Amino acid sequence: MELLDRARHEVDSAEVFQKISSSVPVKFNSGKLESVKHVDTTGVALRVIQDGKLGFSTTTNPDGNSELIDRARETAKFGEDAGFEFSGDGAVEKVDTFDREVSELTAKKLINYGKEAIAKLHDFDPDLEVNLDISRSVGKTKIGNTEGLEVEEEKTKLSLSLEVKKVAEDDIFTFHESCSAQKTDQFDIDGVAEKAIQKVKWAERESEIASGTYPVIFTPRGTLVLLVSLLSGLNGQNVFQGTSPLKGDLGNKVFSENLSLVDYGSFEGSPSRRSFDDEGTPAGKTELISGGVVKNFLYDLQTAGQADTDPTGNGVKGGLISGSDFRSPPSISPTTLLISPGEKRVGKLISDLDSGLMVDQVLGLGQGNPLSGEFSNNVSVAYRIDDGAITGKVKNTMIAGNIYELLAGEVEMGQEAEWVGGGLKAPAIALENVNVVRKS
Repeated sequence: MELLDRARHEVDSAEVFQKISSSVPVKFNSGKLESVKHVDTTGVALRVIQDGKLGFSTTTNPDGNSELIDRARETAKFGEDAGFEFSGDGAVEKVDTFDREVSELTAKKLINYGKEAIAKLHDFDPDLEVNLDISRSVGKTKIGNTEGLEVEEEKTKLSLSLEVKKVAEDDIFTFHESCSAQKTDQFDIDGVAEKAIQKVKWAERESEIASGTYPVIFTPRGTLVLLVSLLSGLNGQNVFQGTSPLKGDLGNKVFSENLSLVDYGSFEGSPSRRSFDDEGTPAGKTELISGGVVKNFLYDLQTAGQADTDPTGNGVKGGLISGSDFRSPPSISPTTLLISPGEKRVGKLISDLDSGLMVDQVLGLGQGNPLSGEFSNNVSVAYRIDDGAITGKVKNTMIAGNIYELLAGEVEMGQEAEWVGGGLKAPAIALENVNVVRKS
């Protein structure tokens, strides 16, 4: 890399992150094709260590090397202390992240995929309003540093996102559904449509639930409500700074024995599968919670250096939901999260409840105090459970609680695990004693 060669002579040490991507996004609005684009992006991020301080700058101009180095040096004057040194160890085990079929998908094929999904929904209910985004992308990432590290990887991705609205005289029921995959044979349009249709069926009637404390089943998508706080607690930076509720709990049984959580960046079949993180550290398997016992925390290079431990391959530009962006410096984030399933099918979890709630989507993830584990969310998609059956959607309802208390109590996992957002594979999670508030 020319940029890296120049940086060697102008800063103490440096790392270059380069990403080249090509994508074809297709958009449908109200069931009709609205736009087709072809987007090419080239981005470079330079991270430097100068006089013990971190500096960072980015550009989309491949010829702007001098300005990029100057800006990085300038930001280093005000940057945080570097808790690490760049490593030249490039022992990365490459995994398969590229699918030629995805890379060669045409806009016409993507349009047909979109029409197919919309048709399935309209065959069930012609009055559904369906907005759909589908895209295929090919991206190449290359990372090098002045200590000799040089790794690169090419990845493909196929993504579909649905927004479905059912409009009645005095009500609008709206929800989202999605799927993504690195390979065409893992891309399940039928599954997305079937889940969407099931949600509409459950919402055909409206039901009410009185304020109180109830068992609540969180669907795989609904588990994000719990993970926002849990991941804050498992973040190595929060542990190092002493703000995590899990500080001092390494090796302790804190949660239900039914809870096991792994971060596994190179997991086969993951839509976000990778060989290394955005710092060039191998993306391996990190046991976070096993049988309720806290096993490890997540670290990037900076926090691992500060905490005098090893990085876990979780230096990521972006996050669990937002995805990678070369414009942001790496920070601690999961790569692919796997929650171990249980033995009961979701239907059995539902039929076992005399009275409760099933939560699929909420308004405003992270509301409350995520660091302490407190959450408080208005539900946007949730269903009443009465006498072991779903009786209809609920409105004007809020859920609240503390995830550390709830996950330490009675916890049951569903048998069926689903991909959520490309970086999480989770089953439904049934919890006891969740606060439910009916708003008048």
